Amino acid sequence: MQTQTLAHAALVLLLGLSLFSDAEAGEQTSAPAKLNALSRVQLSSELAARLTEVRLRAGDRFKRGDLLARFDCTELKAELEGAESQQALARRQLDANISLRQLGGNISELEMVQSEAQLAEAKANAKVLRHRNSHCEVRAPFDGFVVSRSIEPHQRVEVGAPLLELVDNRGLEVEAIIPSGWLEKLTIGAHFEVTINETGRQYSAELQRIVPVVDPVTRTVRVIGTIGQPQESGTGGFNPALLISGMSGEAHFSLPENSDALLANGADPALSGAN
Repeated sequence: MQTQTLAHAALVLLLGLSLFSDAEAGEQTSAPAKLNALSRVQLSSELAARLTEVRLRAGDRFKRGDLLARFDCTELKAELEGAESQQALARRQLDANISLRQLGGNISELEMVQSEAQLAEAKANAKVLRHRNSHCEVRAPFDGFVVSRSIEPHQRVEVGAPLLELVDNRGLEVEAIIPSGWLEKLTIGAHFEVTINETGRQYSAELQRIVPVVDPVTRTVRVIGTIGQPQESGTGGFNPALLISGMSGEAHFSLPENSDALLANGADPALSGAN
């Protein structure tokens, strides 16, 4: 009977230590997390011109290469036509001077250099105008959604004015804020779990980067990983469970156990080496 009582007491003690250890681990292996899009961009105007068309609004979806907005480039196109005409004229002038010189005509070296310089200048001017004309249409750089729209049709904008903010939620990263003391227990490539508040679901993730700066006030570090992405609904509509940028939750890490933790939780150091 006494042996059974001692065994029962030992079992209760072990269960108590186990529960305490698990509670401690649970408190220290969760960290706040949020989702960030790999591609999120604010498109700005490359031209000082009037908008003739703006096709999308906030929340609209688009594909890479889709037309988002169009500028009135009537004057710019006319300037390009003039520049291309000047380039053609400079080319003919240079070709004529070359032919005349080959036939023994009285063409000085200075005249040849001047005609070559005029052609080079005309080419450069036409190249600049062609580049500016390429911005008359604003096209999507990737697949995604419109986050915000700062423009309206018939509005005149200046160079650098914000047009549309775009986001691509197909590629997401999870960013967690962890205590700096966890750094020695985490390695690149480690797997962890993320619970997202908005979906109520848990996702697997993999640690990709550790930002090597410790916040001096909170003693925390930012870590970044990749996260699994659920599929969209088969109907083509927006799936509410789809992960999107800005969602938040908790990241759960499985940290290696500290061999000294059990001793710190009450074991007798004098008995630790006894057999």
